[in-house]
Amino acid sequence: MGILKFWNNLRDRWWGQPIVLSLLLVPLAGWLSPRLMLPDGKVYLVYLPLVVCFSLLMVYDWRAMPGIALAIFVRYSNRSSSEVDVIMTLLYVGCLGICWWGYRCQSQRRWCVGLTELKLGKHRLIWLVLMPPMLFIFGLQLTIGLDLLPDELGMLSGSGNHLHALINFQAILIGCLSSMQLFYFALRIVKNPKFARVLWGRISREMAPSVKKSELQLWLVVLIALVAVLAYHTADTNAMQVPDYSLTLLLPVMLYSAMRFGYLFNCIIWAATLLLLFFNYPGYVQWDSLLHNLTMISSMMLAFTLSILLTSAVHTRQRMDHAKAQNASLKDPVIGLPNLRALKRDLAKAPRSTLCFLRISELDLLSRNYGMQLRIRFKQKLAGSLRTVLDEGEDVYHLPGYDLVLRLNGSDGEARVAKIQSTLEKFRLVWNGLPIHPPLGISYCGVYSEVEHLHLLLGELSSLAEMSLTSGRPENVQNDHHVVQDEIKRKVALLHWVQRSLDNDGFMLMAQPIIGVRGDSYHEILLRMLDDEGNVIPPNEFLPVVHEFGLAYQLDMWVLRQTLQFMELHREGMPSARFAVNLSPSSLCRPSLCQDVRDALRQYQIEPYQLVLEVTESHLVQDVKYAQNSLKELRQLGCRIALDDFGTGYATYDRLKELHVDILKIDGSFVQDMLTSKVDYQIISSICKVALMRRLSIVAEYVESAEQRDALKSLGVDYMQGYFIGKPQPLASLVPMVEQPEDEESD
Repeated sequence: MGILKFWNNLRDRWWGQPIVLSLLLVPLAGWLSPRLMLPDGKVYLVYLPLVVCFSLLMVYDWRAMPGIALAIFVRYSNRSSSEVDVIMTLLYVGCLGICWWGYRCQSQRRWCVGLTELKLGKHRLIWLVLMPPMLFIFGLQLTIGLDLLPDELGMLSGSGNHLHALINFQAILIGCLSSMQLFYFALRIVKNPKFARVLWGRISREMAPSVKKSELQLWLVVLIALVAVLAYHTADTNAMQVPDYSLTLLLPVMLYSAMRFGYLFNCIIWAATLLLLFFNYPGYVQWDSLLHNLTMISSMMLAFTLSILLTSAVHTRQRMDHAKAQNASLKDPVIGLPNLRALKRDLAKAPRSTLCFLRISELDLLSRNYGMQLRIRFKQKLAGSLRTVLDEGEDVYHLPGYDLVLRLNGSDGEARVAKIQSTLEKFRLVWNGLPIHPPLGISYCGVYSEVEHLHLLLGELSSLAEMSLTSGRPENVQNDHHVVQDEIKRKVALLHWVQRSLDNDGFMLMAQPIIGVRGDSYHEILLRMLDDEGNVIPPNEFLPVVHEFGLAYQLDMWVLRQTLQFMELHREGMPSARFAVNLSPSSLCRPSLCQDVRDALRQYQIEPYQLVLEVTESHLVQDVKYAQNSLKELRQLGCRIALDDFGTGYATYDRLKELHVDILKIDGSFVQDMLTSKVDYQIISSICKVALMRRLSIVAEYVESAEQRDALKSLGVDYMQGYFIGKPQPLASLVPMVEQPEDEESD
């Protein structure tokens, strides 16, 4: 342990690991370089000393340069004079320094990124592959031409044979292109042995997901057999065992590996294969034209190396990009949690699971008040808290909107759900100093792989989680919940009928008269819907579904346009008819409401005073500010505004000060018992006094007897509405009632 610690302390000092490894590896690289001894000098098939030097620079940067210079000087010290030693050292250091400086300038701060980083491939090809042999061979030729070096040092031929120089040039190219990664990985492992595990993990991740162990073993057997045949040779050096063009068989084998096994794997395998083949060149070279044959073989191997490495890089990058895209598709980009697609995948992997649905109540309201960042932060923090009680392989999944889903291992999760509920009760998110803990509903069920109707199941879990908000306990789908399921089916059927009626103008408009004590009158438009069998569905059944699924504005505008169209068609028979149309609170908060009403009045040429817009007071608690602007614009347009169901909402009189309206409609619940209940009578009396002070017209609903009518008239009510005054009737039936007297006068 002491020696290892001492070695680690030396890795960042130029006189430590860099100089020790340089003195060891540079001579080793010279010994490992395959070469031929010819009468004209040495011919290298793969030249590795420069490769090792660049690998040292990739690991230790400029700190490796003193050790490299010393190692080069020592390498040539036993071969010639000290002057030659210095010149060769300067030649190496100059070539390495220029190339490394250029690479550092091009790669900026990313110079230290490992050779697996393919984005720097262009800079490495230029500065670490192409430039070194050009500078080195040119520098060697120049110094020999100046008689500073003897030509018998190798690399160049004293007889001026250009093939000799070309083979050595290609040897440096092949070495820099194929073997630099091999020495780089070895240095990284020596510097930090843990890198071996990292390297193995990267090799495994780069392989195609469908690669099996048997496929890899079969490929290795084919490659080893092919290399063994090519490398086999007898003692007779003039007897070629296989033709040199048999080397082309290596290309399809390695290209298959490039497409299947990844860049790192091919870098290591191909570098080792090249060294093994070039060490055993007598098995496939032609000795009668040796230099020409070696030039051709070297060029072919250089082209093979470039093709194999580029193909490996392209296919590896494609697989990595595809894997990133797949991972991105399984995670919500905003919340950062696994999404519904990830849930489907994990459910398919596990034989049995428990789905736990979390309904986060009031998160919509909180996000409107505090911004979307609160919703994002709340879900992230809640998921992080839940993960502390989850086992390995379990996770929290994001659903669009305001819900989360947990997948638990096993199908019997009642005890686990109880633990999750306890965690939820303790969870708090502090936002701007305010602890936030909205109510949470929980539902769960056990499922088996594969879940074919996941969306339907999540819909049922959502409804049960809504019920859990009321019951205060987790709801299990396996329990008897036929009532909830029937309610869901009823809602879906109602939604279908509402949408179909909107598309086909299938609603029925009813009109109920509102008679004034001074003789004037108008009608309130009431909406009815027919089911598939022609039965009338009352508003209190389908309107909640309309509001829940966001169809209120479409329905309100449909009623408004149908009413105005009716007034236009019967303008002659009903020249001054007035109608009251109800507006939902959500419609009142639409920014485009006033413009749409204005456009509809202009389209059907109806005067604004003929239109009364009724809004319900009890629904304006949360939206007063938005409602005030819309009501102000509608009144400026010329329409009259009626406040419906007055007396039943929250802070009624306070709301009356904020909202500027023209008509108050007293809720029928007070009118029904006003003759027998002194409280109801006094409430109506007080409403009438306040309306009189504000100069508002008063409408009383649910007037069902003459006694009620007379009592309301004595209190100052201006208009009456109810079955005693007139029952609702189809809108079309108003036409004969108005036009019939004209027919009798003509007779």
